[in-house]
Amino acid sequence: MDPLAELKQTFFQECEELLGALEQTLQALDEGSSDSEDVNAAFRAIHSIKGGAGAFGCTELVGFAHVFEAALDHLRSGRVAIEDAPFSLFLRCSDAVADLVSAARNGEPATERPDLLAALAQVGKGPQDAPAPAAAPAPAAPAPAPATPTPAPAPAPAATSGDAPPGIAALSGLIAMVEAKTGAAPSADDGWDDEPAPVAAAAPLKPGRDVSLNIKPESDLFRRVIEPRVVLGSLPADDIVSLRCDLSQVPPLETLDVSDCFMRFDVMLRTELSIEDLHGRFDFSLASEEFEVSFVEEGEGAVAEAPVEAAAATEVPSAVAADLSAILAKLGPASEPVAQPDIQPAAPVPAPVAAPAEAPVARQAPRAPANEAAGRQRQAVSVRVDLDRIDKLMNLVGEIVITQSMLVECVRSLPYDVYAKTAEGIATLSRQTRELQDHVMAVRAQPVKAVFQRMPRLVRELAQTLGKEVRLVLEGENTEVDKTIIEELADPLTHMIRNSMDHGLETPDERAEAGKLREGTIKLIAEHRAGRIVISVTDDGRGINRDRLLAKARSRGLVGADEKLAPEEIDQLIFAAGLSTAEQVSDISGRGVGMDVVRRNVESLGGRISVDSEPGRGCKFTLALPLTLAVLEGMVIRCGDDRYVIPIASVIETQHLASTPIERLPFGQEVLRWRGEVTPLYRLGDVMGSSGQTHENIVIIAETERGNNVGIAVDEIVGQQQVVVKSLEANFGTVNGASAATILGDGLVALILDIDSMLRLAASGVRPNVADLKNSLSDLKMAG
Repeated sequence: MDPLAELKQTFFQECEELLGALEQTLQALDEGSSDSEDVNAAFRAIHSIKGGAGAFGCTELVGFAHVFEAALDHLRSGRVAIEDAPFSLFLRCSDAVADLVSAARNGEPATERPDLLAALAQVGKGPQDAPAPAAAPAPAAPAPAPATPTPAPAPAPAATSGDAPPGIAALSGLIAMVEAKTGAAPSADDGWDDEPAPVAAAAPLKPGRDVSLNIKPESDLFRRVIEPRVVLGSLPADDIVSLRCDLSQVPPLETLDVSDCFMRFDVMLRTELSIEDLHGRFDFSLASEEFEVSFVEEGEGAVAEAPVEAAAATEVPSAVAADLSAILAKLGPASEPVAQPDIQPAAPVPAPVAAPAEAPVARQAPRAPANEAAGRQRQAVSVRVDLDRIDKLMNLVGEIVITQSMLVECVRSLPYDVYAKTAEGIATLSRQTRELQDHVMAVRAQPVKAVFQRMPRLVRELAQTLGKEVRLVLEGENTEVDKTIIEELADPLTHMIRNSMDHGLETPDERAEAGKLREGTIKLIAEHRAGRIVISVTDDGRGINRDRLLAKARSRGLVGADEKLAPEEIDQLIFAAGLSTAEQVSDISGRGVGMDVVRRNVESLGGRISVDSEPGRGCKFTLALPLTLAVLEGMVIRCGDDRYVIPIASVIETQHLASTPIERLPFGQEVLRWRGEVTPLYRLGDVMGSSGQTHENIVIIAETERGNNVGIAVDEIVGQQQVVVKSLEANFGTVNGASAATILGDGLVALILDIDSMLRLAASGVRPNVADLKNSLSDLKMAG
């Protein structure tokens, strides 16, 4: 078994998040954002992917990400203006990185993309990018020379692809994140800024005092989600005189744990900040024992000698130095000429001369925290948990809900004196069970933004392919829904967007001739309604060509030659398999395998899809899905001998039917007046074919997905409780009028009503077979 398998899994999960963030920021920049933080975020994302890939030996991914990172660095440094950047190229490269990550995860050979690499190499290369007369070190102002001459840095030795152990790239990437002067993100060439900045001979000292800062983070720094560059970035960049990274504590690669931090930092500052102010800079990242701050007495010469110390070769163990040199050689030449890093094995050095006793360094004792909690304030930490574990936890919560319902039923049958003693405990158990279920559901809930953010790019690319001008409007991106449903949303939404782009919206010239704006609009909206998540895709295009659609359906035998269909029924033909109104087959549409797949996928999740079209004005697809596939809050009702559950989110009001005037329309539909509105009334026993004698003296006012209200007449409201959703399709089959079933506290099974499906069942005049349905419910009880 691969000992790094778990770490690899975590890395690939992080890659998915980083790729999503990368694409989102690139899209924002492409759409006109000029925020430099978006550029930095894109750079950090690809840099993090490259660093992790190096740790696991993904050489192809590292190579491509390095070139991509170098191109983004031109944008970050200002050499390429944001408005001139080739974001379409960057987005294609983002896809290529995703393919490389997928190949590395599956152990497949990576597909080389020399075309993209060549295009990336040209970013930032233009007439204006000729070698600039960059300021060379002034020869007239040499820095003080050390006592022993320092040999010139030798070029890194050439290395073959197999010289570097897999873990060394992670170490090199981590060290490169620590800049010597500013604490900023590393430059794209991955060189280390070990060379000192030229020091003017007569540069005046900055106001303030000399301060020595020694940072010794504990080994769990990375596990606390804290990066060294973030810690160092909290210091004023202009106050930093020198910075040294001590790698002497790094163990051999065979025993190196990449999740531990072994780096130490010595920082010299010239600052006007007090010791307390410097302590405050690290309150939220380091504990008080992880750093020491002290003033350097005048005459110690710490600042004057700092450049000499910074110029000294970085002391690295010999084995590590050889591996680091090999990695740098493998990276190849940087996009700009840079000085070769001076990486040499540590040589024995004479013991430092002790400071004179009469001039001790005034070192302030570390500030003691008020308490342990205040001494170690950490950032919010997230934990990655496999979805299967959450599913098992959710199933266990469902069983607890059923058991709790059974206990409630048992307690009700006890004598009053016994019931009174246990009622409070049962009520507490019910409340805690509800809280447990809510918290588990919150873990599974995710905003639809994860899916919505993929659509702008799809629209943009299709607009370029089809020669159309389109504006995409997103609303309700933070609407939350169960993760299982989120994962299944991408494919249906993609098909609906493609359908609107190809069939719905006209070309700019056609829109102008029709008196419309040349730019078409597609709205993608998500909202909670009637206990479901409703997602709509609306365009302002030409609408469905009903004549052509009906002719195609008749030519394929889907509709009889003399059969008459209502306009709404014709619109529904768009979901028929193999039916398309496209005049010719293209790589976008024309094969008739899009919308039927959408309907099938949506129905498999217990949802439904509908279409509304107005010729010349546009088309609207509405997709309704349950918020969760596990547990819901429901109202238990009885009609005859059968019990049902209505989702509580669909219930508006309940009232006695005797006090409500009922009228019957000429075609037989019963209606009632509710709050000044005429509301249709449906008797549950007649619609669902309930067994036994029904009275139906209580009416429940419920809301449909379209926002309309209906009245449902029932015999009794049994109560309100949480119920566990059991799939009918998986255990039996589709039942018209019901979306699922549940097991009640007495062990019997009840149908969970689907208001919209029940209305369609009532309109069809078909009634479920009660005998078959009861047998099926018995089978479901045994399976549940």
